[in-house]
Amino acid sequence: MTETLELTRALIAQNTVDPPGNERLTAMIIAEKLRSDGLDALVYEVAPGRTNLVARLCGSGEKQALAFSAHFDTIGVEPEKWSMDPFIGDIKDGRLYGRGAADMKGGMAAMTVAVLDILRSGDRLKGDILLTFSAAENSNCLGARRLVDDGHFEGVGALLVSEPTGNRAFVTEKGALWLRVTATGEYGHNAFSEDRKGDRGNAIVRLARYLDKVHDLQFDAPKHRHVKAPTINVGTIRGGLSTALIPPSASADIDVRLVPGQSAESVIRAFNAIAPSHISVEQSDLKLPVDTPDDHPFTRLCVEACYTEGVVDPGPAGVGYYSDGAVIAPVLGLPMVIIGPGEVGLSGAIDEYVDLDKLEAATRIFKRVARGYLS
Repeated sequence: MTETLELTRALIAQNTVDPPGNERLTAMIIAEKLRSDGLDALVYEVAPGRTNLVARLCGSGEKQALAFSAHFDTIGVEPEKWSMDPFIGDIKDGRLYGRGAADMKGGMAAMTVAVLDILRSGDRLKGDILLTFSAAENSNCLGARRLVDDGHFEGVGALLVSEPTGNRAFVTEKGALWLRVTATGEYGHNAFSEDRKGDRGNAIVRLARYLDKVHDLQFDAPKHRHVKAPTINVGTIRGGLSTALIPPSASADIDVRLVPGQSAESVIRAFNAIAPSHISVEQSDLKLPVDTPDDHPFTRLCVEACYTEGVVDPGPAGVGYYSDGAVIAPVLGLPMVIIGPGEVGLSGAIDEYVDLDKLEAATRIFKRVARGYLS
C-alpha cells in the first residue's frame, strides 16, 4: 500500500461519527505520523472528546502561509445496511471503502502525506504550510471556530479545503442558515375541546400549516455562476405532551442553503412575512456562503494543479454543501478553494468510497498547490 492509502485506512478504522465525535484517537494518528518525521503537532480539546490538530511546516517567511483544512468527524452510519464493515477500510476494484473515505479522511491523509513529502525533500518554501484539522464540522463547525478564535490562522494568505470534489477545484460553496420555528398553542384536554374552532389551539397543527407554506417559499435571491438556487429543508420537528392533550408548543429546525449575495436577514424577513402571530422564528446557526473569484491567482493555481494531474474538468465550479471554510474564509477574508479526492454526494452514503487513483492524485495536487503558492 502507498503511504496515503495506509494512512487513510488507519483513519477510517477510528469511529468518529458526530455525535459524539471522539476525534482524539484519529488526531493522535496524524500527530504521531507527523512527529515520526520530526514535525511537531499541537493536539487540543475544544470540548470534551472533541479534538483539533494544528501543525506547521515552516518556510522562510517571505510569503504568507497556506492553510490545509480537513475535519476528523464523519456523518452517522447504519452498519447493517453496508455490504462491508464501515470501519475496516476494504479495498475492492480500485476503491477504498469506509465511513469517511470520501468525507473526508482520504483528503486529510493526502494533505498530511503531501506536507511530509515536501518536508522530506529538504526544500524550504517561502512560506509556511499549516495543517488545520478540526472537530465537529458536521454539526456546528466548533473546531474550526476555535481555530479562528485561537489565532492559528494568523499570517495565512489562502485556504485549501479537502472536502469531496472528485479532485476538481471548487471556489463556491453555499452557506447554511439554521432556523428554529416555534408555534405556541392553547393547552387543554381533547375531551373538553368541542367548542374550539379552526386549528383548535393545537400548536402542532399551527406549526404544520406554517411549514407547508415554508416548504413552498421562494426567495428573491441573486443568480450565481456556479451554484443553483437556495433550498429549504425542514429537518426535525418536536412537540406534544401526550396523545390526549392539546399541545401548547411545537417547533421545527430548518436548514436554508444560501447562495453568495443572499443575506440571512433577508431570509428571516421572508419567514416572518408569512408567519401568523403564534409563530416565532429565530436563528440558531449561520455558516456564510464562500465565493472566490474565478480569476483569483489562487483559483488559477489550483485549477492548473488539477489539470496537470489529469483532471478532465478541473473547474472552477461550485457546490451546495458547506465546509469549515464557511467559518474561516469570510471572517478572515481569505481566498478559499476546495479540492478533495472523494466524489460529491458520497458524504454519509452507504458503502462510501474513494477511488484509489484519485486518492493518490490528490496528494500530488496538494504538493503542486503548496509549491506553486509558496515558491
